[in-house]
Amino acid sequence: MGKVKIIYLLNHAGGSVDVVVCLKLVYDETQIPTEGDKLLLERAPVKVSDIDKNAVEEAVRIKEKFGGTVTAITVVTGPYDDAVLNEALAMGVDRAVVVEGLKGHNPAKTAKAVAEVLKREKLNYDMIICGEGSSDQYSCAFAPMLAEYLSLPVVTFVGKLEVENGKLRAERFLETGYEVVEAPLPAVISVTSEINEPRIPSVLQIMKAGKKEKSFVNAKELDLASPELEVIEVKAYVRERLRKKLEGDISAILSEIVRVLRESGVVS
Repeated sequence: MGKVKIIYLLNHAGGSVDVVVCLKLVYDETQIPTEGDKLLLERAPVKVSDIDKNAVEEAVRIKEKFGGTVTAITVVTGPYDDAVLNEALAMGVDRAVVVEGLKGHNPAKTAKAVAEVLKREKLNYDMIICGEGSSDQYSCAFAPMLAEYLSLPVVTFVGKLEVENGKLRAERFLETGYEVVEAPLPAVISVTSEINEPRIPSVLQIMKAGKKEKSFVNAKELDLASPELEVIEVKAYVRERLRKKLEGDISAILSEIVRVLRESGVVS
């Protein structure tokens, strides 16, 4: 794999680092029961979106190194489980803001909701970190949209991150190599799963997390004018098996298998 390096030098002074981390609660896609092509979501467990755990871990590591605070923001667009959110808070987040009442899969509205909450709650932040894409939708559109709403620089697909003297230095993991980018703070960053190994909080830490501050905001109280996106339907993939039993001479059976595979387009 070739390596491409592009470096932008932009200086900005700073001290401790306050981080906002965006996380999403989703259905566990590995445990969604199906009935034909229907997804039985009401029977599926809830989890923190996979790469969002990496975002939380990176935010907490920055706090541990530089001081400051970590505030989590989650916009409820589907399932919500307070116990699952507490697991993320137990990793080292200081407080959480939960936006309720926003349904559907629209990254533009989700990004607008986070931008509005940052203004409404008057949150201090030097950096906003999120996963490169959510486990359920994986549009990878949230971070750039949020940066646009906030008029901030954005660095996506970050696999390695350093913060020094009020600026960030990031390695962007791309298909053809990587870019090394420097940008001033505040900034929006989306991280990949390669950036770290999320810690596993203890049961005691999870129990204590339930006492951490949580603020709840109703989406109706926010200005969420944004491009509309409507998901009409999501179906499970259904694969029909031939259920064809072959008997007789092994040579004839093998010839029949090859013929069926060719007809199905599996082999040419």
